[in-house]
Amino acid sequence: MFAIRAAARATIAVAPVAAVQLRAASKAAVKKVSPKKKVSAKKVAPKKTVAKVQVKKAKKTAVKKVAAKKVAKKAVKKAVVAKKAAAKMAKAAKKAAAKKAKAAKVAKKAAAKKAKIAKKQAAVLKKKAAAAKKAAAKKAKLAKLKAKKAASPAKKRALAAKKAKAAAQKKAALARKRAAAKKNKLAAQKKAATLRKKAALTKKKAAVQAKKAKLAAKRKAVADKKKAIKATGASNPYSLFVAKTTKGSKGKINLKDVAAKYKNLSSAEKAKYAAEAKKNSAARQKVKASFKRAPTKYALYVKQNFAAAYAAASRKTNDRKQAFKMATKEVAMKYKSSQ
Repeated sequence: MFAIRAAARATIAVAPVAAVQLRAASKAAVKKVSPKKKVSAKKVAPKKTVAKVQVKKAKKTAVKKVAAKKVAKKAVKKAVVAKKAAAKMAKAAKKAAAKKAKAAKVAKKAAAKKAKIAKKQAAVLKKKAAAAKKAAAKKAKLAKLKAKKAASPAKKRALAAKKAKAAAQKKAALARKRAAAKKNKLAAQKKAATLRKKAALTKKKAAVQAKKAKLAAKRKAVADKKKAIKATGASNPYSLFVAKTTKGSKGKINLKDVAAKYKNLSSAEKAKYAAEAKKNSAARQKVKASFKRAPTKYALYVKQNFAAAYAAASRKTNDRKQAFKMATKEVAMKYKSSQ
């Protein structure tokens, strides 16, 4: 783009220089043939010729440079259009990226919220375990005091306190285990969600690629069909004559002359063109038929039975649309029951 602009500036700058050279050449020619100096007529004539040649050359140069200037302007204009299109595409890509980033941010926020809830639940469980532990310690302390007061039932109470403590510890361990299990479950769910999202994205990309491939195959099939049809030649005698007459000709073609030539042909010559055109038409029909899809079983069934169904429906109602709907429905039901 910078190279195109530079070329345009150079062309714009050269045009005034050519104009200056033209004026200088004109002045030089006037000075050389001034009436003040007495110069012979034989010497003046060649100098005038040289001056005219120089003026003509300068004019041609100026015209070429003006043409170059126009070409450069067109190139600059095309470059500006291309730049605008690229900017538009970049803007769309930026918008899509921003949308994707926003979705990722929302997902991240949701994950953070879940983690916070899990942490809060773990803290509650921890607090309960600490309270249970504290209560057990308190009970053990009370039991110890009672054991000191009563010597005989001391062993029993100590054993009961020990059992209570063991039960409390077991309960606290179970609470910790549950909290850990819940945390692991949340992590697993998060991982599964991420994997599902990746799988969906991969599936979407594969679908897009398949769609593109299908479209490309369809376009190729259409192009091949057109090429094959074109290769069969003209299917009209006059078109065949025009094609053969104008084949390899360059420049403009006068169709009036071609039409006159065809008109002046004898019946035998015209018959030859008609026979060849008929042959080309048969070949074209054959090519078109080769590209047609084979009818489905349902299509063949409809072709055989629709007329009778429509006639029966027309006897029931005068509305053609309603009769058509009724006949279609009846044929479809019969086809399903026959399968």
